[in-house]
Amino acid sequence: MVNRLVFWDIDGTLMHCGSDGRKALNRTFYELYGIMDAFRMADVGSSMDFMLISGIMATFGIDQKDLSSIIKHYHEVLIEILEENNTKQVLPGVVSVLDAIDKHPHSINALLTSNLRIGAEAKLNSVGLYSYFNLGGFGDDPGEKWDAANRCISYAEKQYNTFFPREQIYLIGDSTYDIYSAQKMGIRSISVATGWVDHETLVSCNPDYFFPDLSNTNQVLEALNI
Repeated sequence: MVNRLVFWDIDGTLMHCGSDGRKALNRTFYELYGIMDAFRMADVGSSMDFMLISGIMATFGIDQKDLSSIIKHYHEVLIEILEENNTKQVLPGVVSVLDAIDKHPHSINALLTSNLRIGAEAKLNSVGLYSYFNLGGFGDDPGEKWDAANRCISYAEKQYNTFFPREQIYLIGDSTYDIYSAQKMGIRSISVATGWVDHETLVSCNPDYFFPDLSNTNQVLEALNI
């Protein structure tokens, strides 16, 4: 019976693609509305993509009816930018850990990301990782990362006809936001210093587990009880 859920952040945890998401967002608003550097100019201060895009739209007085066309354009631009990025990469140890979870009879991989679903798919397809995931929490709705996680947990429990105890749900991420989200939900956090936050800052937030990266597969799987 499946009873262990492992959430993965994307940027800085599964992969690096630089600032491709921000570039695509800025290019979208420039190409559609002539707005330069929309991400910085709006200063919306949120992490989830839906909230970011809605905040930019509100800042510049763009009608909400344009949202679907903005997202469609963003998706097309992001795919193009990712295709041109020759430095994007899967981070150390990621594939080995994904494989082990994928093959374990009681565990499943899931995404938990601030990206829109289509953005997450584009990024992961660009490095060959999307096939590991058939469910996740995404930045397509109002709220925070823990709201997306709770929606995903409810969906997963229905899909697998099971209950996921909080101590059997993990969040692997590279940011303090990931640690805080896990703590807020009462799930276990595995923090990795493969993103943009330094080792000391991450450790000071008291994650359940900390690794410089995921290259020591055995230690990571031991933390996951796999």
